[in-house]
Amino acid sequence: MRLFLAKVYGFKFLDGFMLIYPVYGVMFVEHGLTPQQVTATLMAWSVIVFATQIPAGILADRYSRRWILFIAQLLRGLGFLIWLLFPGFVGYLIGFLLWGLKSAFTNGIFEALVYDELVHRDRREDYVRVSGRSQVALALAILLSAVGASVFVRFGYEALIWASIASAVAGSFSAILLPPARLTIAVSQPDPVGQLKAGFAYALKHAALPSIIALLAMNQAFGGAMDGMWPIFGLQAGLPRDQTALLVGGISIAQATGAAMAHRLRAHQPVLFQLFFALIGLLLVTGASIFQPWTVGLIIVICGLFKVVEVNFDGRLHHAIPSEMRATIASVKTFASQIVMTAVLPIFGQLAGATSYRVAFFTCGLVIMATGLSFALLDRRRVASIS
Repeated sequence: MRLFLAKVYGFKFLDGFMLIYPVYGVMFVEHGLTPQQVTATLMAWSVIVFATQIPAGILADRYSRRWILFIAQLLRGLGFLIWLLFPGFVGYLIGFLLWGLKSAFTNGIFEALVYDELVHRDRREDYVRVSGRSQVALALAILLSAVGASVFVRFGYEALIWASIASAVAGSFSAILLPPARLTIAVSQPDPVGQLKAGFAYALKHAALPSIIALLAMNQAFGGAMDGMWPIFGLQAGLPRDQTALLVGGISIAQATGAAMAHRLRAHQPVLFQLFFALIGLLLVTGASIFQPWTVGLIIVICGLFKVVEVNFDGRLHHAIPSEMRATIASVKTFASQIVMTAVLPIFGQLAGATSYRVAFFTCGLVIMATGLSFALLDRRRVASIS
């Protein structure tokens, strides 16, 4: 078991360890990309994930998940190589398309592989704890990437890209070391379209799955969309520019802590996590209302709560679905979150441009708070109707 967990955490760490990650936006600007071109590269990532997420899940329920993870890591490494060879808008756009493919062929698939292996070992109940600790490994990788980038950027962006390519190659070989997901291979269906229909049908008829998928999608969408906005919150609230890196570091620590502690709450009813989501919105509304440098502390708490909700509801999702459609339904969840994120980013940008970042953060908080309270109310009514 320890060897298996070491492989899981090692893969997750290498998946997040990219020295170019903390500074790629600055690199784009210094290579002459306009704001519209920078936005276009980010949207390219989002669109390709949106388009390929569900097909990736179907493939992962039919073929070897570890080899799919292996190929995914190499695709991102190839994207970084293109950044080296063609340092301009087209090269960066193609690199992000490949990065998007990597994300689509990793999100949900890795979790499905881990869950099924725990089932095989009769350790199903350990999934939330294992998932949380793998998120800790990811957060630590991002934190170390930020520290490493600040040190080695003096050698140029090319050095950081080469280091990221090496990490992608190492990540691909760490994927091969993962278990082969024996349960999935044994029950794969011959008809991918039928498999997709069966996955949707199962999700819709299951009493709790629609609300679990919906809240996970909202949590991941807002958490992911806001990740790049928190430094802007700090700057707009009056945090000195040189301290925004400390904010990013604090966020990484909060995410690691939230993911590591999440399993301690796994026995609680869903309403607790729905109220946590509402609390996230309340904290953001409070921070945007006061908008002082110290309110970045609220942002750090928010990021930890996002992880608590994500890890626990991801565990509930996997507990509720059968092995033969695990990656398919998990990919449906990520597909749904991508839809929400693709809508949130441009709306946030338009609102911030028309008014201010402060108003955009405040409005975002209101939406999150209303969503969490609505989920709690609907879930309470559903439970009451069943009983």
